[in-house]
Amino acid sequence: MVPKRIVNKRTVSEALHNFRWTGDIHGEVTPLVIGQVIQLCNIISDIHLQIGVQDKHIWRLSSSGQYTAQSAYETLFQGSTSFGPWERIWRSWAPSKCRFFLWLVAHNRCWMADRLAKRNMPRPALCLLCDQEEETINHLLTTCVFARQFWFSLLQRIGLGLLAPQPSDINFDKWWQAAVSSVDSSRRRGLNSLIILGA
Repeated sequence: MVPKRIVNKRTVSEALHNFRWTGDIHGEVTPLVIGQVIQLCNIISDIHLQIGVQDKHIWRLSSSGQYTAQSAYETLFQGSTSFGPWERIWRSWAPSKCRFFLWLVAHNRCWMADRLAKRNMPRPALCLLCDQEEETINHLLTTCVFARQFWFSLLQRIGLGLLAPQPSDINFDKWWQAAVSSVDSSRRRGLNSLIILGA
């Protein structure tokens, strides 16, 4: 509502003096504009300028007060949900089709018996390998006795047999995260790739 010719030559100090900025408003003054002007007057009524101090921009989204692209980017994602396993999956040496499979596993999008049951589709009543529990992706990759034996055999070959899923491990992603966290950083990428290939 303020013409650019006025904005470009008026300083903040001049505009705030006796609410001079309100006289710069041109065009149709609707009830909405009046409400916004009153709201703005209330907001800036407590602002007192310091004589002789230059105006400066302060970026409130960083601790230094300076704008950085990183702080703007981080602000863009504030409140969004983070997806933990993305780095373990996509920053590994495993082939793309294997990484994509683990992406489906992490999002629980594999067509196992539990998912087929929700859609009333034909499915086995119990796991075809152990005949003990319903077939879910977590069971197939973690809690099935055959899965545990497989992980133990695979990890034992590289001296990490103790990291194989235990009876208390019922979630593949939590077991995977714990296993990777327990090795030093130089071996993590290799272990990630091995687990992805094993799955």
